[in-house]
Amino acid sequence: MDNAIQKVLIIGGGPTEIGHETELDAACVQIIQAFKKMGVRPLLIDNNPFSAALESVQPTNMFIQTVTAENVQRIIEKEQPDAILPTVGGVLAISVIQELQENGVLSDNGCQVLGIPGQSLMDVNNPERINAVLAHMGSPVIASETVGTLDEAVNVAAQIGYPVIVKPIAPKIDTNRILCDNEADLIGAVTRGFRWSRFKQCVIEQSIVGYKEIELVTVRDVMGTQVLIAGLENIDPIGTHSGDSMVVVPTLTLSNTEYEELRDAAFAINDQFGFTGVVHTHFALHANLDRYYVTKVTPYNDRGSSLAAYATGYPIAYVAANLYLNQKVTDVRLPDNYEFRQSALLEPTLDHVIVRIPIWPFEDVPEADQHLNTVMKSVGSTVGVGRSTEEAILKALRSSQFSPQDELPSMSDLTDSQIISRLIHPLSSRILVLIEALRRGYQVDELTELTKIDAFYFDKLKHILEIEEDIKAAPLSAEQLKRGRYYGFGDGMIARIWHTDIDTVREIGKSNLILPTYKGIEPSAGELIQTPSSYYSTFETENEATQLSDKTVLVLGRGGNQLGPNASADYFTTEMLKQLQRSGYRTVIMNTNPNAGSLSPLLTDKQIIDPVQLGDVLNVVALEKPVLIFVPGNRHYLTRELRKRELPVAVLPPDQEKRSDLVSDHAEVGLDLFVTKEHIVPILASDLKSDQGMATTFDQITVTKTPATLNDGQLDRILNHANNYLSVHHRTGVVQMLYTIDRNGEPKFAGIRPSRLTTIAFLNKVTGINWVRMLVRQALGEIDESLIQKLPLDIRSDRAALVRGTFPFKQLQLTERLGLTTQEVGASITFGVDAALSADE
Repeated sequence: MDNAIQKVLIIGGGPTEIGHETELDAACVQIIQAFKKMGVRPLLIDNNPFSAALESVQPTNMFIQTVTAENVQRIIEKEQPDAILPTVGGVLAISVIQELQENGVLSDNGCQVLGIPGQSLMDVNNPERINAVLAHMGSPVIASETVGTLDEAVNVAAQIGYPVIVKPIAPKIDTNRILCDNEADLIGAVTRGFRWSRFKQCVIEQSIVGYKEIELVTVRDVMGTQVLIAGLENIDPIGTHSGDSMVVVPTLTLSNTEYEELRDAAFAINDQFGFTGVVHTHFALHANLDRYYVTKVTPYNDRGSSLAAYATGYPIAYVAANLYLNQKVTDVRLPDNYEFRQSALLEPTLDHVIVRIPIWPFEDVPEADQHLNTVMKSVGSTVGVGRSTEEAILKALRSSQFSPQDELPSMSDLTDSQIISRLIHPLSSRILVLIEALRRGYQVDELTELTKIDAFYFDKLKHILEIEEDIKAAPLSAEQLKRGRYYGFGDGMIARIWHTDIDTVREIGKSNLILPTYKGIEPSAGELIQTPSSYYSTFETENEATQLSDKTVLVLGRGGNQLGPNASADYFTTEMLKQLQRSGYRTVIMNTNPNAGSLSPLLTDKQIIDPVQLGDVLNVVALEKPVLIFVPGNRHYLTRELRKRELPVAVLPPDQEKRSDLVSDHAEVGLDLFVTKEHIVPILASDLKSDQGMATTFDQITVTKTPATLNDGQLDRILNHANNYLSVHHRTGVVQMLYTIDRNGEPKFAGIRPSRLTTIAFLNKVTGINWVRMLVRQALGEIDESLIQKLPLDIRSDRAALVRGTFPFKQLQLTERLGLTTQEVGASITFGVDAALSADE
């Protein structure tokens, strides 16, 4: 370990967006914990109000500022950190670090970059430089050329031949590649690429659409020792962005020779660039011609390394934190639940399959082009884990649909011509269309030709359909129930097939001892881990999980990120889990979001990676016998069914719609209060706006600014009204009273609602009081008079702060427009002068 490094500045990823969700913040939390354990002081800059990492550092080490080169430079010059870490900030952090290296800020202040050597830093996210290094190594390189004008781009594309791929050099956002079939496509792509590039340059390269996409996640130490953590196989071929592709771990269709060749190439690339920590390398593989290309090298945390960590149970971020400080892999001590404490050196072995399926925003942004191509459009994903590929696919698919009845949508209304069109030009309903095509008798070889998807996966989907037919042919059969459950069919799905209810299905299972067993997710396939913390269910004989304790709380996650709740819901969940631990409870979380920070073993005692559907939840309840079950407010069917079975349910976050009482169609001022049975505690008064000025409807309120532009008399009248209203209309929790201001300056009541998750995160940062934890303590019955009296609140504080929703319109290639709360992909937060300036924009 490099003992000269005592203080490290970590660059956060900024607001969540298409390209990165909560996986960067989740990795940041783990790295901060590891740094603290090693006696290193972590500093963090980020302006994401939903950052759990910001809650993990001391206030004096927290810089809630926009992640720009100028702001980072000021922190470096003031705090003089020994090193700076960009590997949990995504493309944005790399861009900032490159700029600081170029202008000499890092060298002038003696600040070294962790993970990426200075000489390699300028190569990251620069396809031209990476190709030059790969060519020098003798690796296959795609024909390409850098351009700085439209004329150059047109000429180069003509020489290479269409289709071509356009990549911005040193992009400011995660854009990856854009496929162009003709000159018109090229002009649009290059124009956007110049806008996204720091250098106003793009690379034009030969298209490799249709090749198989394989990703390898590795770690490397300063001595050159390397470990291959996992291989990720994209089910969809090159041509569909890897973030929009279905992905399976481990690789299932590669020969051992192919796998070892890619492994050697990844290791050689890491050695050539001198990376330490985690590296994620993308390959395009043409199996028939026995040829591969390197398409992307990412020496930092991303959704691929996050998926690899959850698939294998290998603590990638924790190990990487040690390697950044120049510790050797052989010396890394893993957490206590690893029986062999030096097993960081051992390459993971899997006895299960994990499948990731993306989630798209098209329900909330229907005007976006829904075709899947080389530009990423998904905002989240879910995973399924099973003993077979079929089980993993079905579990991931069930988790991605959010059907309260655990049913899958039907594509039976599509015509044959529509099916063929969607096979060739895929939409977000990709996998459902593949299943429907097989139902209609399309042959595997013709589907493989149309889609370029390996025949192996069509055989697996075909097997799922055969099992479905066998279940349908034998209603209420215990044998078919056992077979269906083993291959991933949910109780709700089987109930629908048999035209019965879920309780009948479960009774058949119980009476015939067709019960779930739980298997650990860890990197040694059961050989070295004493007590794994992550589990998935299947239907075999050996059960590896036991009841955690007689004081366990079960927390149900929201699944994959969507627009609207998105990152704020996971932030809320992480803070819930922290408070439950403080209150002395053991915690089990059930979720299927591979990027969720709330699934970190640092926060919970046990993680169950299973669909958050009624049958699966009841299985976990039977195992853990929780004293309380926290259910998100948007899961109405699940809440109703659990309560019908007299289970102890608490709804947090609260239901926004059912608990809202609005008497107007808009509001200008919001007063947030914490309400108990005995107390009404005003927290903060804020102005409510849209991202383009005054909001005219509630769903346009995406900006909250404090202090509110109220005089003392107006604020007093609002406080008096709120107190009188809540004394009569009893509410509990954190609520927001809504008001308009009439022409005479008089406040008029507009309604009441539970405070939005974005607002609660804002309240946490502005007041310094964690209101999520207060809500949990309220649900646990821990709020008393002394606690209320200790709240250091100043409703008349003049501290300027602003939170603003961010939207996915740019990444979806739509013109900027008025964004709605249902279209938020994330949010940013600013304080002081910056907040005042932002409010006036």
